[in-house]
Amino acid sequence: MKAGSRPADDGFTIVEVLVAITVLVIAMLGAALLFENAIIASGNTRNRVIAANLATQQLETVRGTAADPTKFTSIPQGQSVITTPDQLVNGIQFTVTQDVQFVGQSSSTSSCDTPGSTTGQIMQVSETVTWPDMSGTAPVQNVTTLAPPVGAYSASSGSIGVKVFDSTGAVADNVTVQAVGPAAPSPQQTTAEGCAYFAFLPVGTYAVTITEGTGVGDQELVAPVQNASVSIGQTTSLQFQYDSPATIVATLQAAPPAHASGMSISVVNTGLQPYGQFSFPAAGAGDVTSSPALFPYQSGYVVFAGNCTDNNPLGKDTSRNPFYPTATPVPVAVTPNGSTAATVPLYPLNVHVQNSAAVAVTGTTPTAAETSTFAAPYSAVCTSGTATGSAPTLGLTTLTATGDSLTNLPLGHFTLKATCTRGMPACTTANKTGSVNVWVKPDGVYSVSATGAALTKYPGAIVVVVT
Repeated sequence: MKAGSRPADDGFTIVEVLVAITVLVIAMLGAALLFENAIIASGNTRNRVIAANLATQQLETVRGTAADPTKFTSIPQGQSVITTPDQLVNGIQFTVTQDVQFVGQSSSTSSCDTPGSTTGQIMQVSETVTWPDMSGTAPVQNVTTLAPPVGAYSASSGSIGVKVFDSTGAVADNVTVQAVGPAAPSPQQTTAEGCAYFAFLPVGTYAVTITEGTGVGDQELVAPVQNASVSIGQTTSLQFQYDSPATIVATLQAAPPAHASGMSISVVNTGLQPYGQFSFPAAGAGDVTSSPALFPYQSGYVVFAGNCTDNNPLGKDTSRNPFYPTATPVPVAVTPNGSTAATVPLYPLNVHVQNSAAVAVTGTTPTAAETSTFAAPYSAVCTSGTATGSAPTLGLTTLTATGDSLTNLPLGHFTLKATCTRGMPACTTANKTGSVNVWVKPDGVYSVSATGAALTKYPGAIVVVVT
């Protein structure tokens, strides 16, 4: 070695070693990732093959049933999920979802959307298979169509197509529908298109019902029903609105004064026919009332006390003029499976009862009976929502020592009535009664004419004289 020269480096420096290790790790990670992706792809391919075999197996099961003319029309429509041990393969639980519906020969559209002739109706069967941890892999789907075998139906038959919608106007699937008439086919579940199709029925009239379940129809019935007349070679179409119910928790206006006993509570929506309202009994004095199942109309409900059309702040007389032109009640919003609180407005009624000598009647309970017998246009209809009913009689608060009763009442026409029993200070020699017709309006209580028209507003207590 020459003097003053540097020795040559032997081996790698520490930095070079670290760089080499880093490059090696990156390369190994890349290889591992490729290997993992290859394993996933291989597993998904294997699972898709198994899923395709399961879909084919289920289709063959349906084909076997459909080949029997006596069983073809009894194949359940709608969606059904199959997760039996037969679908447990290599420790993986596969799920087969079967969707069955009738369609036209030249269309994949549900037969409920192509009403008219039943000619050429065939059955479409779809099998969709899924499994856990699909890692973005699309489900396996197998679809086929099955023509009715010879003898499956008579040429003199017809069909019923039932379309079910929810409160938003979207189709409602998995709703059970039943048809009973000259034949009683198996109940059907609505498909993903909201269709329940009863194919090849004997002609006649059928009662078609959504069987009572977890929902409610748009006329507040838990099992809504419509009639369908089946004709030869034709499909009769029906539509239902059905959804999960809403509840309104109604509180009558709080005391003082106390509210009348025997009241009903009603909800209003223009979708309710024929009167636009639906009624149910109030729980009692000072109590909160939960409504029965209500259809969750997106426009909500106006809530009021009473069950007659003139109790309704939006009610109209027989000339179709509003009873209360200035009333602007705010609808209560409702949602499927939701509960909404509402305060029900009431209106004070001040009554004083006396005899013809101005001696106060005390200790008895006057009444207020809804007057629905006035001539048109002021005659009111009292209803539960689907049928007319009798006019209710409400109990007012008991007369005080001065002969006075102050009670909260609904809007409407009322006949106030008081009785005085023989032996009481105001009725020493005989039983006596007295009555007055009034109209309780949002701005006060009015005297009325013989036809029920409002005359003058009472400035204070309404005097009822027993004679």
